[in-house]
Parts: sequence; C-alpha cells; structure tokens
Amino acid sequence: MPEDYQDIVLAAYKKMKDNGKLRAILPQATTTRLRKACLRVYDDRYTPKDADILSMFFKKDKMECDDFRKVIDDSEPDDYKALCNHIKGETGKTKEENTDLLAWLIGFPTSYEWMNLSDEEKQRVFKRAEKEKPIPPLPPPPPIPPQPILIISRFSPHQIIISCAILLFISSTSFMVWERIPTSIRTPNADEKFMYWDEDHYEPIKDDKQNVGAPIIPLNVQTLTQQRKINLPDTLTSYSIGKVWYKGRGKGHEFFTDSGAYPLDTQRVLLPLSSTILTKYTSNYRYMLTRLVWFICAAFFISLCGFAVSKLEKEVKPSEEEPKTEEGEITEFHSNELQATSV
Repeated sequence: MPEDYQDIVLAAYKKMKDNGKLRAILPQATTTRLRKACLRVYDDRYTPKDADILSMFFKKDKMECDDFRKVIDDSEPDDYKALCNHIKGETGKTKEENTDLLAWLIGFPTSYEWMNLSDEEKQRVFKRAEKEKPIPPLPPPPPIPPQPILIISRFSPHQIIISCAILLFISSTSFMVWERIPTSIRTPNADEKFMYWDEDHYEPIKDDKQNVGAPIIPLNVQTLTQQRKINLPDTLTSYSIGKVWYKGRGKGHEFFTDSGAYPLDTQRVLLPLSSTILTKYTSNYRYMLTRLVWFICAAFFISLCGFAVSKLEKEVKPSEEEPKTEEGEITEFHSNELQATSV
C-alpha cells in the first residue's frame, strides 16, 4: 500500500474503477463527469462534515454558504481540470483539496479519518478496493423491436367527397355555359362586300364568285351580326315567341334568331315562332332529361375517379420517443463503499 495519502486515494480510485464499482457515478474521468459525480454524491450522501471538503475545493466560506449543491451546479467543467489531469496521470502531484474531493467521491476516508486509523484498519480499508470481486457487466439491453409501418389512405373520405362535388359542379356549369356561348362573328373587312351561310351564321367574303357550297348574297351588316341558327331548340320556351323564327317545311324544323330569308334557300322566308310549333317541335323537358343523363354519367365517372383516389396509400412511421437517460446511471450508487469502520 502506498505511504502517501494522495497516492493511496488515487490507487484506491483505480482499483475501484477497474472492479467496476464506479460505473454508476464516474465511469470515465472527464471534467464534465466529475461535476455530475459531485451532484450525484451530494444528493445521495451529503453530510454537514462534507462542507469542509467542498468549501476548500470551491474556495467558499462554509459559514456563509448554506447551499453547496447550488455551488456545484453553478461550477464550470474547468474547475475540475486539475483533478482530472491528476486522475489521468498527467500530473504527479496535485493540491490537497483535489485529493480530498476525489476521496469524497469514491467514499474513501478523509485525510483526518485516515490518520486516526490503525495500520491494520488502513490495510483492511485499502484491501477492500483491491480484493473486491469485479462487478460483472450488465447484460446488453434487449433490442428495440422495429416500429410497424402504418399504411393509411393518402386522402380522407371527407376530402374526396368534397373534391368530387366541387369538380362535378365546375364541370357541369362550364359545359352549360360553353354550349350556350354564341359563335363569334368576324367583322367584315373593307373589301368584303358579300356573305354566305356557314353552318349556323354568316361569314363575310370578298366577291360572289367563290365556291363556298352555299348561296352568296350581298353583305348586310345587321343580318350578319344578328342572324344565327339556334342549335339547341329544346331550350326554347314560351318567352321565345316573338323573338325566334323558323323554317317550317320539310321533315326538320330549324330555328333562327332573326327574321328574313332562309339562309340556305333565299327564296323561302322564315316564319315567326308560334306556340303550336313550339309545343310540337321542341321540348324543354327533353333538353332537361338529356342534360340529366349527361350529369348522371359525369357523376358516375367522377365517382370512379374518387374511388380510385381513395385507394392511394401512404406509409406513416409512428413517432419514436427515445428515453433520455444520463450516461453512467446504470446501477445504484452504494454510499457506504470503502468507508472506514472500526474493528
């Protein structure tokens, strides 16, 4: 056993560290771990007599300081640098207060207590650290099972229903507006003095010798801009009487927005719409029924799209909360290890 108290404390520390007895408070000698060890030992087994050791190390008057735990908590890692270097063997000797603090941390008798022990008691205290059986290492923690990956729908049913309803409304409204938009009429150029009928409206041309497949007549700006064929006669109602004209011979009836000659046969004159013709050759109900069928088909198609979207899935990993444990707090610290006892 070393003769010098400082060497004895350091030797006892190394024996206890090799035997795993300091694994709970001081597994490695660093300035940060020394500070944490002081807090741990203070909370576990501080007694008023320890104030002498702490007041010397932290250079505080023990008569004025009534809370050494706060002193330790406010200390900086650099305050333990000299002790850390001594433990690592980087310095041969160190100050007495460093040795006293190390003895306090490992539960070794203070220098005063050591001096009052007999040689036999000293041998017994020191041998306890030397002959103690090593503490077997703790078994490794069980592996954390992998967190299951949840497969959930990418969109909620509520989102899909609302999106489908909005899409159906926009598409239906857009279609109804589009089919009622009249064909735009091109303004004739200065050299265009004639016009011909092009499906449902007049088109201006330069002369009457062009082969357009329809009668060519002199340009009439009013007729050009106002005469159009009504492509959706089933939309006509009783309010259309007096505002619509028709071609009434033959199998098919055609309806126009202005009076005058029949565009494809200028020898025939358009007749004003009457309630009899309106009832016999048009049907607003038929128009509504046709649009209802179209609406049902559009709703069915959009529903199929919504069903397909509902099958889209995504992976969601549950959040993992890692336990926050302070390194070194593996086993319970035994406060009475290597304390001097009277034989």
